[in-house]
Amino acid sequence: MSSPHAAGAPAPHSFPAAAPVLAGHAGVPGTPAGSPRPVPRGLGVASVALAAAVAGGAVVQAALAVPVVSTLHDLVRGRSVSTAVLAAYDSVALLFGAVQLAAGIVTVVWLWRARRFAEAATPWWSHARSRVWVWLGWIVPVVSLWFPLQVVRDVRAATLRTERPGLGGWWAAWLVGGFAANAGGRLMRSDSPDVWSALPVLDAVAAVALVVAAVLWARVVREVGDGQRAVAPAPPVGSSWS
Repeated sequence: MSSPHAAGAPAPHSFPAAAPVLAGHAGVPGTPAGSPRPVPRGLGVASVALAAAVAGGAVVQAALAVPVVSTLHDLVRGRSVSTAVLAAYDSVALLFGAVQLAAGIVTVVWLWRARRFAEAATPWWSHARSRVWVWLGWIVPVVSLWFPLQVVRDVRAATLRTERPGLGGWWAAWLVGGFAANAGGRLMRSDSPDVWSALPVLDAVAAVALVVAAVLWARVVREVGDGQRAVAPAPPVGSSWS
């Protein structure tokens, strides 16, 4: 799926002959006017690392899902079995949730700063959503299905000063992984043994989708970071943008 334009997305852009001159950064001697600072590399690295950790947690859960279901069925039949695998699955699930929260916070901070850079570096580029949706787009029901994609799409396009396809796969993988993981969590709270057998399938789908999403997200972060450093001038002597 190529980078989609949801309803309300701006039309393809035309560029002026020269970009408007913006105010330079206070406290950064030697930085020319109109030269925003790139987002620190470490923030992007942290976002990618946490996305990878989320994917890793999903893989571990998927590996435990089959023995978990087997143990649950044995307990229902009254057999005496070890419940260690159930405790391990619950622990991974708790850690998975905590890492997801951390990944979400770090990623939104990175995206917020990338949006500010894009607006300063390419002020003529139109964004489909206002800044507030950088934060709210991920949590407001219904619109969370496409607003974050639009925000990321426009930040990348404004930074690179061109529209590129390729975000649809990342976003589809993220949605599928999230839906499958949530469905697996609800299934585990069910008292019906008949539905437990679906857990390995849901966890496997979540794991594959989140691994794909993490890989594609790393590419997005790299592209935006490279675009920022291409637009920004070299940092003053004795300092760096990292």
